[in-house]
Amino acid sequence: MVWLAFLQIVLVTVDVPGFKQHLVYGHTTLGLVIVALAHYNNMQIKKTNAPNRLKRIAKSTAILVTIQPIFGVIILLDLMFRLNVPLIGVITFFHLITALAIITQVASVATAYDMWEEKEYTSSKT
Repeated sequence: MVWLAFLQIVLVTVDVPGFKQHLVYGHTTLGLVIVALAHYNNMQIKKTNAPNRLKRIAKSTAILVTIQPIFGVIILLDLMFRLNVPLIGVITFFHLITALAIITQVASVATAYDMWEEKEYTSSKT
């Protein structure tokens, strides 16, 4: 999921004349896949004995991923129909910041879960 989130960010930043609309639709489709994966991962990690911190991060990631389409739809409608949505720059900024938070949290959970699964995630109490 980390690489999917990375690809999604890259897709929207690439500017190929005459191809931008396809990239936006690809970005949207990939976003919906990420929403499904985040909720699936959250459900699956709840079933494990993984540390509660990982479960909380996976849950907050699923919440953030659920908020993203709201920002995305507003931006998409503004682009398609030139609605001149007030504060579109602020909405775009929050969409970007949320995407960066998601990729950071997904990477964190993936690494920590792998460490926990391999028994590398131990307490340092002495």
